[in-house]
Amino acid sequence: MTAEKAKILIADDDPQNLEVMLSYLEQQAYEILYAPNGKKAVAIAFSELPDLIILDWEMPIMNGIEAIGKLKNKPETREIPIVMATGVMTGTVDLKTALDAGANDFLKKPFEGVEFKARVENALRLANSQKEVKKQHKEIIALSIREQSLLKDNLDFKTRELSSATLIEFQKNELLTNLLEEVKRLDNLTNNLYAPEIRKITRQISSYINLDKSWSNFKRHFDEVHPEFFEKVKNGKELTNNETRICAYLKIGLGNKEIAALTNVESGSVRRALHRLKKKLELGQDEVLREFISAV
Repeated sequence: MTAEKAKILIADDDPQNLEVMLSYLEQQAYEILYAPNGKKAVAIAFSELPDLIILDWEMPIMNGIEAIGKLKNKPETREIPIVMATGVMTGTVDLKTALDAGANDFLKKPFEGVEFKARVENALRLANSQKEVKKQHKEIIALSIREQSLLKDNLDFKTRELSSATLIEFQKNELLTNLLEEVKRLDNLTNNLYAPEIRKITRQISSYINLDKSWSNFKRHFDEVHPEFFEKVKNGKELTNNETRICAYLKIGLGNKEIAALTNVESGSVRRALHRLKKKLELGQDEVLREFISAV
């Protein structure tokens, strides 16, 4: 029995049957709804969504079997337990007909009080179980949606973090590379007058263009966003460290200029490296390397 007041719909065209059923239920805290025929019962069920429906088989306008068909065709009423009650259709074949139509139980008239109340309570327990299952299902779905949202937010954050780290590294390398070129130009302009000092400065600048450290930091962020990427793209093939880096840079959509700055090579070298990489990955002539990497 539920703590809340259960709602029971009784459909029967015989007032005496209704009186009998009400007398069995009067000691319980039920809300009773009444319909004199199947058509009215269906309409009330659609609007009130009772916890249990007790249907007489033989009723005017629409009988109990027809009413069950209507109720089972609506998602809102499909799961409501139905007890078929009859004083005429009481054979084994009739029982099978009612159950096949969608009834959950079958009661023969005249009713016996203990049996009637037991069947009602069992049907209500079934209704409560179904409600609990639906509630848990909704909670699971809601939890799954929240988890998916959190995972997406986390992935979005990691993606932004990866993009930021890549951009910062690219800008740093580009700046330091330009600075090295400028120092070399000044060295030439002064006819190597300050060569020892210049070499010291270039060594200091070069020490900050630490490709291994930059790659290690980048790869840590990259693996969080694209787990198992390197295993999938290699697929048993031997790639150099530089080719592995290029695959990662292609995956996040970097162009040749950005890749050149991050690997500290000329753009022409990147083009040649991409050509070699395509061959190593055994791509066809018509296959585009960037599209292949993007799809991994």
